Amino acid sequence: MQTTQTISESQVDVVLASIFASGDPIVKEAYSDFDTPTKAFPTLESLRADIDYTPGQKRKFFYYSIYFPAANGFVLEKRIELKPGAVKNHTHRFCQEGWGLIFLQITFAQPGTVECRVAVNSETRANKWAETLDRLGNPDQWDWAEIKSHAGRLIRLVRKLAKQQAEHDEGGKASPATS
Repeated sequence: MQTTQTISESQVDVVLASIFASGDPIVKEAYSDFDTPTKAFPTLESLRADIDYTPGQKRKFFYYSIYFPAANGFVLEKRIELKPGAVKNHTHRFCQEGWGLIFLQITFAQPGTVECRVAVNSETRANKWAETLDRLGNPDQWDWAEIKSHAGRLIRLVRKLAKQQAEHDEGGKASPATS
């Protein structure tokens, strides 16, 4: 399950609030900075603070993993060794892995808008890859109905917000007859 939609910067807060509105999510960076463990965001306020984007700043891409403990399963913080010399003065970074993790990507693109992507494995996909990625454990450990519920809620919200943004954008443009 996944969706990638364009929403307004002001709608990002609605998406973030929705993450914390149901269950007790554990939200972390999907990939850490170099040589540090992934940061955790235990509250809506801490996640908001991490996505404090100002136009012109270098960082435009924000990537998070969301784990709902009620979904059970197994989550791994994997250490990624960097090729020596690939990134000057750095040796490693970490990433979050787990069959039922929900991933959120926020990319600040055009002024005033963001590309918002929500993605999660399906039970079918996890089972197909289970032998190849045995470090992630058995996909049957996960409560897929719980995952589908949370991921579906976020996906529906992002699609709804994108539709509202598109309608707003169309309503703000002058029609050819009046321009």
